[in-house]
Amino acid sequence: MVRPEKARAVEELREKFARSRTVVILGFQGIPGEEMTALRRLVRSRGVELKVVKNTLARRAAQEAGVAELAQFLRGPNLVLIGRDDPTVPFKVAAEVVQKYPNYFQVRGGVFAGELVPAAEVQWYATLPSREELLARLCGAMLGPVQGLAFVLSGLLRKLVVALGEVQKLKEKEG
Repeated sequence: MVRPEKARAVEELREKFARSRTVVILGFQGIPGEEMTALRRLVRSRGVELKVVKNTLARRAAQEAGVAELAQFLRGPNLVLIGRDDPTVPFKVAAEVVQKYPNYFQVRGGVFAGELVPAAEVQWYATLPSREELLARLCGAMLGPVQGLAFVLSGLLRKLVVALGEVQKLKEKEG
C-alpha cells in the first residue's frame, strides 16, 4: 500500500474502533472463497461489520482510538468484527462463526465498552441477552404489578356490582 492509502486505512479503522462499543478479533487460516463470501453475508445480515486488517495498521488505529490493549490480539491473519448498535451481537456472531467453521477460525479476543475481553470470555458475552430482550424483560417486570393491581381492583368492582344487584333485588321485594 502507498503511504496515503495506509494513512486513510488507519484513519477509517480508528474511527470505527472509536465509534463502536464492541470489537472482536478472529484469527483465520485457509478459508475457501465461497465460505468467506457466505461468512460476509451472514455477518452483514446481523448488522456487524467485518474487516480483514493488516496488523500494523490495526495496531496504529487501536492506539489512536484509545484501545491500545487490542494490539495484543493482532497476530497472524485477522478478521475484525465491529458492532454498531447492540454490543452483544459481534460476540454472538463470533461464537456462531467459530462453531460453524471451527477449522478456519479461532477467537483471539476483543473489547466490550472499552474493557478488554480475553478469548475465554467471548463465549460468556455471546450468551448475554440483546438490548431488545433486556427491554422486553424490563417492561414485563414493570407490567406485572400493574396487571395484578388491575385484577384486584376489577375483582372489587365485580363484588360491588353483585352487592348492588342484591340490594336492588331486596328493594324490589320490599317495595
